[in-house]
Amino acid sequence: MLKRSQDLALFLEKIRTFRGISQEDFTESIISNRQYQRYIRGDSPMPFHLLDAFAERLNIKKDLLLLEFDSHTLKETSLVTDYFNAVNNNELTKAKEIKLKLTPQFIIDHSNRIFYEYTELLEKYLEKRIDNNSFLSKLKSLIQYPKVLSQSGLSIFEVIILSNLLDFVNTNEQEVIISKFNGFFQNPDLVWTGNQIVTYNIVLFRLAKYFGINSDYDNVIHFANLGVKLNSKSKYLINLEFYYYFLALSYFKKKNHKRFEFSLFQCKSTLILLNNESKNKMFDDWIKKDFDLDFNEFYINYLSSNVLKIKDSK
Repeated sequence: MLKRSQDLALFLEKIRTFRGISQEDFTESIISNRQYQRYIRGDSPMPFHLLDAFAERLNIKKDLLLLEFDSHTLKETSLVTDYFNAVNNNELTKAKEIKLKLTPQFIIDHSNRIFYEYTELLEKYLEKRIDNNSFLSKLKSLIQYPKVLSQSGLSIFEVIILSNLLDFVNTNEQEVIISKFNGFFQNPDLVWTGNQIVTYNIVLFRLAKYFGINSDYDNVIHFANLGVKLNSKSKYLINLEFYYYFLALSYFKKKNHKRFEFSLFQCKSTLILLNNESKNKMFDDWIKKDFDLDFNEFYINYLSSNVLKIKDSK
């Protein structure tokens, strides 16, 4: 409730600023300027009845003001997510262009403000403007780590930051974080919309890759399969070729030849759908290096030995 109140106060403050109204004139005969600033800082909740007075001061109907607030928050969420995705993909020039569309002091939604701060921190880290220790310290501060681990639920930005922390914390802490991730992705009430799906895929990709680096192939299989299911459920192809590659590599290491071949076949099938020449070349090189296979020959042989044979038998 307090966060929602602060979000509304920040939205009012944004409109006030853009219209060139002073704080003193905006709050006159409604509340004291000092109390208004307390609402903006989130120090105390703003009574809902004050919206009528502030809406009248702005010459906007209260109902319309609330609709504009919800619409603005959705657009803001989309922009912050785009900024994060650009930084996460190391597209730093694109990230700076998106960042220009955001005004940090007027980011209204509390979660968006934290997500923005995290993305800006990640951007500085990738540009080597802060060292590992500073990055780790600030990450922990953003989500109040390790207190966040005792929460019953996690927000998406908390999950993303925790996935970053896996590279820095000890084994016991890693196990607790992984347990929280499992609970998060198994939540039946998880919201599956465009921006969230992209973000969930980023986290699952990080987790599968992290466990691959650490040769924990059971967890690679677990999180890569979650990525496959996520894409299937949402009808996306985000990182799908990587998930199948991670699965193939894991099953190869575990000497499960049948699942290895099936995963490799699915990887190639996804690449054909994507039709990306440079990505095809990259995966051809990986498959040759990791399994000493010609990817195209393998695909044709698997197709004729399994898929086409099944069709012929019908």
